[in-house]
Amino acid sequence: MKQHTIFYDVQCPLCVREMALTLEKNRSGSLKAVPVQGSETELAQYGISPEDAMTYIHIVRSDGAVLKGMSALRLMYAECEGRPLSRIWNLPLLRQIADWGYPLFARNRYRLPRWLLPRPQCEDGVCHIPPAKRRRF
Repeated sequence: MKQHTIFYDVQCPLCVREMALTLEKNRSGSLKAVPVQGSETELAQYGISPEDAMTYIHIVRSDGAVLKGMSALRLMYAECEGRPLSRIWNLPLLRQIADWGYPLFARNRYRLPRWLLPRPQCEDGVCHIPPAKRRRF
């Protein structure tokens, strides 16, 4: 099975929530999330500086190729069933806007208020799905 490694900023509330949502939707298990913090040796193996990893999301594909920024996000969303962002970011005009805007967004991500962020179904051991809507396994 192919497995892509996502390096993300574990101190960024947006990054942590997005990673939780992504892993919920990645039913194939093709994505592995690894915090940038504490992974400096692994990052260096792929030629990724800690500063660059803290600024932009990076994915090491299963074939060893390194993607960053919107290229990494496109792959991440494509691996997640039910995430419409995979289709949206590939539309011709939106693709160019996203490529241009991602660096600006990434550098200012800490300024987003927590209440504005989407919530994963389960976060910090607390399930946000109403009991009546939970699936039984």
